[in-house]
Amino acid sequence: MTARPSANRAEPPRIGAGFVRRIYLLRLFGFAIGFFPLLVLLQEQHASLWTLAPVAVACFVWPHLAFLSVRHAPQPLARERWNFIVDSILGGWFVTAVHFAPAATVVVFLMFAIDNMAAGGWRLFGCGLIAMALGVGAGTLVFGAHVVSVMSTEAAVAWVPVILGYPLVLAKTTYDVYMKLSERSSRLRELSERDSLTRLSNRMTIAAKLQAEMARASGIDVLFIDLDAFKTVNDALGHNIGDQLLVEVATRLRACAGRDDLVARYGGDEFVIVSETQGGSDGHHRLADAVLAALGSPIVVGEHELVVGASIGISVFPDDGADAESLIRAADMAMYTAKSRGRNCYEFYRRRMRNEADARLRLSGRLRKALESGGLHLNYQPQVDMRTGEVRGFEALARWHDARYGFVSPVDFVAVAEASGLVSQLGEWVLRAACEQFSVWRELQVKPVPISVNVSPLQLQRADIVKTFQRIIDETGMNPALLELEVTETALMKNPQASARRLAEFRRIGMRVAVDDFGMGYSSLDQLRTLPVDRIKIDRAFVRGIGSGDSGAIATAVVTLANAFELAVIAEGVETHAQRAFLLELGCHDAQGFLFSKPLDADATTRLLLQGATLPVPPNAELSGSRARVMV
Repeated sequence: MTARPSANRAEPPRIGAGFVRRIYLLRLFGFAIGFFPLLVLLQEQHASLWTLAPVAVACFVWPHLAFLSVRHAPQPLARERWNFIVDSILGGWFVTAVHFAPAATVVVFLMFAIDNMAAGGWRLFGCGLIAMALGVGAGTLVFGAHVVSVMSTEAAVAWVPVILGYPLVLAKTTYDVYMKLSERSSRLRELSERDSLTRLSNRMTIAAKLQAEMARASGIDVLFIDLDAFKTVNDALGHNIGDQLLVEVATRLRACAGRDDLVARYGGDEFVIVSETQGGSDGHHRLADAVLAALGSPIVVGEHELVVGASIGISVFPDDGADAESLIRAADMAMYTAKSRGRNCYEFYRRRMRNEADARLRLSGRLRKALESGGLHLNYQPQVDMRTGEVRGFEALARWHDARYGFVSPVDFVAVAEASGLVSQLGEWVLRAACEQFSVWRELQVKPVPISVNVSPLQLQRADIVKTFQRIIDETGMNPALLELEVTETALMKNPQASARRLAEFRRIGMRVAVDDFGMGYSSLDQLRTLPVDRIKIDRAFVRGIGSGDSGAIATAVVTLANAFELAVIAEGVETHAQRAFLLELGCHDAQGFLFSKPLDADATTRLLLQGATLPVPPNAELSGSRARVMV
């Protein structure tokens, strides 16, 4: 059963639909004004009613029929060319009807020849001549080949209105069409060069205008501006509010720029300002400071007071590039550096940025190949009961040793994976590799120990992440109760409601959830209470200073909070006996860190499990002494 087409579905635009009405009016005028001198000639030649009637019908009926045939045609202009052919046939037929009277023959020939040339050029002109010859042939069969070479003064005078009037009307119609086409061409050119929302120059023209400016000016600043909080506004308040915000931003940028400066919308929430350098080194900063000040003040859109801020990258001609594309790309790189510095600031382009960008691009390609060829491996850091040394779990950590770059830091390749769209593929590989390694341990019949796997904030945003993880668990035969997902507190706080729903889905399939780097995301107590989590990890930043001047107040607060919410707690980065003693005194029994073990490869982890999954603990005397020192 096929669906019926919607009655409200818009029809495709018919190119030339407006022009065919003008052609219809011109044809109606031409045939009507030409009928009267034809009538005078026919009466002078004593033509019969059977001759007069067809000529009248052709002059007054055919223009309407021609218009009806093209009015609803999908391509009216193409169909109209056939009507011009019919016009020419009728013209030849008219000439034979008046027996080739000299004035009539010349005027009729010129009228239809000019029409054909104006409408279709030489091609239609040639086709029109052939069609007129066919009309003459048909008329000769009907009216005979008799030639009347003499016509009266009255008949000749009757053609004067045609000779004077029709060319004027044709010229006026041609002029109107020309002006309309010029207006439309100008409008299309404006649309191609300007952003339809903000009326600024668009991305298509910024490079050409910048290149022209470079040929004239000795120094140019290019500011690449990216709004910091626009996506949040768009997601929370809708695209209509977002569009109004962009219009106001464009207005403020115009106010900041000079009269001769170029302001353009590069795309989305990105803008570019091109300004001739003025005032030496201070001139580079003055415009950027003005833009930050303008966008840092509240913008009222409807009932909302919005503050977006901006990150700005600046490149300078001729130092940073010899062509427009290089300058814009350099400013773009500097803008991303400004974002990494904390946003709402500006950064000048430096040559090392291009080298770093090229290096990231090469590293991204190597990482993609490593994921496809199995060039990565997992290490496992034990999570230990600090009282007994019993291994309570492992955190799976991706490691990469590249043939060209050697050992690549996880900080570097995870950042590259997030920037290049490989983070989901990397996260799925880590989960699958951990589950497959667990299967090996299960065959060895060692004690089952839970494995923790980190989930990237970008990976957590994917709608299919739960289904993907479920599929990997099913394919590897992993017990989901022995899997723990570690999600950073910062990632959870970006969208607490959505994060809570996603984590609840993980727990429904049997997995445990831990909040990693706890204390770094500034979550509220209410938010923490509503999140479906099982354990929180004290960030190493709050453990590092314990025993060396840090009172451990934040670590104490985290453990107290975990106990109040009946959550398990584990500390990471434990490296000294003093840290261990302090945490045990607080009631935090689980930890991971170099005090117990560095991350182990798969073989070393297997040996640890086969040997009973227990690590040595410091002597009790040292523990007691450390504990006493902490309590003093």
